[in-house]
Amino acid sequence: MEEQPRVFKSTAPDQLALKLQQISHWALLLVFGLLPLIFIPTFVIPNSFTKIVFVVFAVVVAAIFFSLSVLRSGKLSYSIPYALIALWGVALVSVVSALLSGDIRDSFFGDVMGTHTGAFTLLLAATATLWVLVGMKKEAIMRLYMLIIVSTFVLALYHVVRLFFGESVLSFGVFTSATLSPIGGWNDLALFFGLVVLLSLVTLEQLPLTKWGRVLFGMVVCASLIMLAVINFSFVWIVLGLVSAVMVVYVLGKDRFGSADSSLMQSGESQGKKQSIASLIFPLVVCVASGVFILGGSTLSGAVANMTDISYIEVRPSFEATADIAQNVYRESAFLGTGPNKFADAWRQHKDDSINSTIFWNTDFQSGSGYIPSFFVTTGVLGGLAWILFIGLFVYGGVRMILRSGNQDRVWYFIGLSSFVGASFIWVMSFVYVPGPAILLLGALCTGVAFVAQGALNPTSSYTVALATNRRSGFLLTLGVVVFIAGSVGVGYLVAKQYAAVYLFAEGSYLVQQGGDLEEAEQKIAQAFALSGNDLFARRIAEYQLARMNALLNVESPTEQQRTEFQNAAANGINAGTLAIERDATDPENWSVLGNVYAILAAAQAEGSYAMAKERLERARSLDPKNPRRLLNLAQLESRQGNVDEAYRLTESALALKANYSDGLYYLSQLDIARGNVEKAIESTRAIISLAPEDPARYYQLGVLEASRQNSDVAVLAFEEAIRLNPSYSNARYFLALTYADMDRPEDARQQLQRVLELNPGNELVMGLIAQLDETGTITFAAEGGEQSQPVEGDADAVDVSEDVTTDTAPNTPLVKPVNTPPAGEEDTNADGE
Repeated sequence: MEEQPRVFKSTAPDQLALKLQQISHWALLLVFGLLPLIFIPTFVIPNSFTKIVFVVFAVVVAAIFFSLSVLRSGKLSYSIPYALIALWGVALVSVVSALLSGDIRDSFFGDVMGTHTGAFTLLLAATATLWVLVGMKKEAIMRLYMLIIVSTFVLALYHVVRLFFGESVLSFGVFTSATLSPIGGWNDLALFFGLVVLLSLVTLEQLPLTKWGRVLFGMVVCASLIMLAVINFSFVWIVLGLVSAVMVVYVLGKDRFGSADSSLMQSGESQGKKQSIASLIFPLVVCVASGVFILGGSTLSGAVANMTDISYIEVRPSFEATADIAQNVYRESAFLGTGPNKFADAWRQHKDDSINSTIFWNTDFQSGSGYIPSFFVTTGVLGGLAWILFIGLFVYGGVRMILRSGNQDRVWYFIGLSSFVGASFIWVMSFVYVPGPAILLLGALCTGVAFVAQGALNPTSSYTVALATNRRSGFLLTLGVVVFIAGSVGVGYLVAKQYAAVYLFAEGSYLVQQGGDLEEAEQKIAQAFALSGNDLFARRIAEYQLARMNALLNVESPTEQQRTEFQNAAANGINAGTLAIERDATDPENWSVLGNVYAILAAAQAEGSYAMAKERLERARSLDPKNPRRLLNLAQLESRQGNVDEAYRLTESALALKANYSDGLYYLSQLDIARGNVEKAIESTRAIISLAPEDPARYYQLGVLEASRQNSDVAVLAFEEAIRLNPSYSNARYFLALTYADMDRPEDARQQLQRVLELNPGNELVMGLIAQLDETGTITFAAEGGEQSQPVEGDADAVDVSEDVTTDTAPNTPLVKPVNTPPAGEEDTNADGE
């Protein structure tokens, strides 16, 4: 007799299934509601990575308990909008591009699962999807909004306290600058407060609030506007100005001042009038404030900076520069681009030559003009169009929801409208800026909530599937849940492993910075490499070995033990450098550090080392062809081999790429001195100065040459002119101090060295010279190889090279644009500032 299928029916909701579902809800609510405040008081790990890890574990926990609830109930309810499918299309293209990039680890995960990686796009899609699947109720979403309000007040209060009492207050050893925030970057803070202002305006318009409710949201708006005035992010003001102007026109057009809206207000005519006035006043305030800062941005920026003592200018490649990079990339890989998280590779290869005349010549920008435009470079045409398709479908679905007529649940309508506005704000800002992970994850949150609201307002688009209708389907359901849970646990394990690796690496690096045991630091970094295989970790060990080799090479009469140490350092450096290249052969720094290890061996007359060094330094140059530093490294290699003429030619080639390259000018001066061409070099330098009298680097070169022939008075004049043109020129101040010391002017020398130390905190060479000057009243400089070396290499004090590139002055090139409104009259000097 054939067995009939069993149908599982239930007349009441399964309580255990509900409990499991509630756990998944709370995991998401707590982490996302408090995401702006989440941080661990340790500076060794980037706070952005900490937030990502918290979100990953929240998603994993929610996914596991939701799977268990589905297994228990045997059914799944879902509503999958087309926009969500398109978001998964973005993630899919990113993953495929990463797999074909030639550097899978960096493209898919990066160092800290950055926002441009394939893994992060998967996290965005998974976040939006999970909010749709877990069956969030409107009461739960309102709790989420309340948690965000709490986060807003805490964040605003935190920064106001630091503005009044100084950046050392409540730093927790992490936020050592006033522009560092628990939410992420300084401009991320502006995006968050802009988002909060928009959500508050929607709330004041849509919900029947009590008097204290209106006061609460009014305070939220005012606190947010204060912080926005301090940060002065121009794009945020523009969006707020447009949206608030539309809301003012909308409220006035409704003509609500005569009576209450009975569908929204249940507290009588007086309550309706108060609600109407509040929904008009606050958009008007936001509109006026936005207009003031849009029209008087530079002047107000200077005034606010003077009041708060905060000057912050973040810069990014312009849209034109980003489009130019994309055009060059498309010649080789139009459909899938360079690979996620590989914008810096494209920038090094294809940046405009004029960038080398700015302070950004050695800056490897990690992204273009905006988050989404960067995907046109890294994931090609397919990735960029996938983003456009997602946003187009999302806006279409949101507008349909807003305009849909009929009897609707007002709370769900408010949730749908507010989340749609919030998500739209973040995705629009992603076209013109690169938000940090917290902001992008909040964008995914708002997107998911908007999808939930659309499903609730249009129940016909929701489906419920009975998954366990007989033994066979029950078995398949159980197997699927087990596999899904195992996969979720695996993802959590991999992320935790990466987090531990980053912690060990950062701890080892900090140990070296504090003058700790180098061997202990290397052990920590080696453990980090064993956990993740990151090429950065291997390269850092090679750099430490290189420094050790340099120090031992300069010992005049090394002992047998020192020779052994040199050999061990060389072996370890070669091994670490080779591992770095094996993990990522597309990073020029990996080739450069290994080439420099072989260059030291070549200087020590090790057979075959010169050829090995040249091959690797040439490879670094091919990967970074527009960087003059690569040519200078080759010149230094040739000089150590006695090939002075070739070294001179390579140095001139470096200066052809960047005429005001301070390191190159200094090295050219040393080569002129070595060749006995000082008089001719001085004559040439003076001729160049007559053509470019505003170039501080040439005065610096003249000062070095004049000092080499003991012409101290002329050298002092040259160094002082370089400093006048660029007050942050550390190397010019350094050599001016040495010249002052030779002229028996110890106080002037100390003043210059102290300024160099202020520009370059922790510089051991400068600190040692100050101590020597204080003790003896003079400086006895033991030159390395008969030469005085510079205390600062490259543009270390000109630009903060990180994910967020900041500078003290506004760039004067159209290829790099400031994000914040710079104070009036501030422009960069186009000098090295070394």
